Amino acid sequence: MKKTLMTYRITVMVIGILLGVLLLVLGALLKPETVQTIIKWGIIIYGIFIVIGNIPGLISGIVNISKPTGVFDLICALLGIGLGAVMVVYQGSVLVAIVGVYLIVLPLVRVLLADQKGEQFKRELVRIILGVVLLFFVPALLNVAFTITHWVLVILGWTVIALSVIFGIVEVIRIRRAPVATAGGKIYVDETGDGVVDTVFVDTDGDGKMDTEYRVDN
Repeated sequence: MKKTLMTYRITVMVIGILLGVLLLVLGALLKPETVQTIIKWGIIIYGIFIVIGNIPGLISGIVNISKPTGVFDLICALLGIGLGAVMVVYQGSVLVAIVGVYLIVLPLVRVLLADQKGEQFKRELVRIILGVVLLFFVPALLNVAFTITHWVLVILGWTVIALSVIFGIVEVIRIRRAPVATAGGKIYVDETGDGVVDTVFVDTDGDGKMDTEYRVDN
């Protein structure tokens, strides 16, 4: 009934508010060392993915070593694996910038050497975008990572709280205004607030309390 639905909506609103408060608390308690640790492990994980992502190229290069394209694939794969391995061992802005150049230049070379340049460009686009991000944004962000993370958490926290309150109030108002029609031992309820009855509650045992719910398909 309305009371049950309203309780559910209010509970969802409270959970949203608590989530927003949690984000605000995290923003207040966050330390620069924590952010640096997160960035460090992010670079390590990314380095591992670079190594894994270049294994197919390494195999292809070895198989086709007699062809110029095979030699090129082998060189690119070895460079990628080497850079990925270095990223796992060392995390610094200079290295990140070097990896960014690698992810931009080598995909563009592959595009220039490919017969179907358009299709090759589509395959390399993600790597090029990652390279641009690493080259132009990550080194600068490393210096202000703590400040950015703090404000992101604060803004996100207040946004979640505001949206939870707004939507919660709107839903409660809709439920309160939803028309209810009674007939005998049945109550007809518009739970969605669209002006159409969609739920019927029935007192099946005659004790004066509604104990059975039926959904109405309109």
